[in-house]
Amino acid sequence: MDAAAMAAGWLSFLVTAVGLGSLITQTSAIEEQLDPYLSSRNREYLGSWFLRQPSSSWYKLKKPKPVGPVIFARLVDGFCGFNTVDMTRLPAEAPGKASWTAMLAILHEPGPTSFYSSHYTDVKSHADVRFHQLDSESTDAIPVDIERDSVSPQSQRGWASLATQSLTRHGSTTCIVISRTTLITMLALVNGRQMFRYSDASGHRASYASYCGHFYVNWPLDSAATLYFAPHDSHNKTTDVYPPFFSPDSTFKCAFAGRKQPGTWILEYQRKGFPGAHGSRHLWNLMGGKVYEVDFLLARRLKNEAPEDCLTLQLPSTAVNQNWTLLVPKAEEEILLYALDCLPWSSISWSIHRGLRDILVMYAKPTMNKYRKSLANKLEAAVSEYSHVLIKKGWHPDFVYSSLGDIAGSSVMAGEGNSGDSVRVVTEAALLLWNSNSHVGLDETSFWRERKYEGGAEGELGIDGVIALTKVFVLEWSNEFDYQMYHDLPPELLFR
Repeated sequence: MDAAAMAAGWLSFLVTAVGLGSLITQTSAIEEQLDPYLSSRNREYLGSWFLRQPSSSWYKLKKPKPVGPVIFARLVDGFCGFNTVDMTRLPAEAPGKASWTAMLAILHEPGPTSFYSSHYTDVKSHADVRFHQLDSESTDAIPVDIERDSVSPQSQRGWASLATQSLTRHGSTTCIVISRTTLITMLALVNGRQMFRYSDASGHRASYASYCGHFYVNWPLDSAATLYFAPHDSHNKTTDVYPPFFSPDSTFKCAFAGRKQPGTWILEYQRKGFPGAHGSRHLWNLMGGKVYEVDFLLARRLKNEAPEDCLTLQLPSTAVNQNWTLLVPKAEEEILLYALDCLPWSSISWSIHRGLRDILVMYAKPTMNKYRKSLANKLEAAVSEYSHVLIKKGWHPDFVYSSLGDIAGSSVMAGEGNSGDSVRVVTEAALLLWNSNSHVGLDETSFWRERKYEGGAEGELGIDGVIALTKVFVLEWSNEFDYQMYHDLPPELLFR
């Protein structure tokens, strides 16, 4: 009797357990089908971020929301907390369908060793070659640098230090939230330029090409603004002859006047005058900058007779196929010389304020043209002499021996262009010469100021001159970028 009762009790318990298990399983299946984040939880969508999702307890029927990274960039914080990041042209790992995973597969946490200390024995350990993007109209740099590194993509850290945020539902997809200042910083980092912009009563749309892919902004009426990033599909790792990683503080801070209407204007240097600038100072404030620390080169319309001994520059105006005349007094010319010497070193073109580029390029062009052939010859000779160094860095041997030197020389002789690859070639060739003269600065040279004091006499182009003129070459090949695009955007965007 006791045995029969015990058996009946265990059988009842077993049936109850199976029933409850079946009920839980069916409830979980129903809950999973009703889960609005179902398609956003898998590895196909999240990429490597699939491994960072919160775990779900067995006794909880409802799963926690999937999470993504908190991506931020400001003047005081750097990019995601780093003032130096590594950058690859193509994603270093397979991204998910979420486009922010592709962005984080292109920008990486800084590597443990410097590229240059790995391959140059006579450069001090961890020598930085920084790429400073110009913010708004200022020659002061956004402190989000790109440092070239020799570490392989497999050894890169997958942004494990980033804080997380719950993904936000938007239509049939999920997104992370970023600020418009972060978007502008990312565009500046990867050499972004506007390709398309359209605004009407239905909303705003824009696309921006960059060295690493395309950005698409869509802000329909009565809806949230969304951002989508697509890496290049015209390149792949098997045919790319360039190394995967590459590099893109002066206390001199000076903002430049923008492009003007046709007429005669005179340049006027104003100490700490940036607070009075129109438009661009707002982005500087958004980035966390202090406008009262920045000087300003104001272009004032000439109403009286021009001062004596002014330099005259003919610059492109806001009107189509018309120029405006800029008169540069002696004191302001000294500021231009200082600005040219303090141009930050960059391994790819800048997304730059057009007023700054117009003035500096036009001022430097006569000197650049005098030395252009000499610079091209020196770079070609450097590639031929130090080809083994380039190959150690990761450049494809066939490309180094057959084409790299010719591309460097031809690009310099072209005078202007729009190719990030050509800029990488020229700057890499210049660094071959700089390596043996580490006493010469990259972010600050003395070529322009010394040449002025020496009366502009032509002489042999030294390493300091090679670096200074290479920075002007990068300026010639940079893209115009409207930093007032923040007027087109809400404070926050959904990065899908």
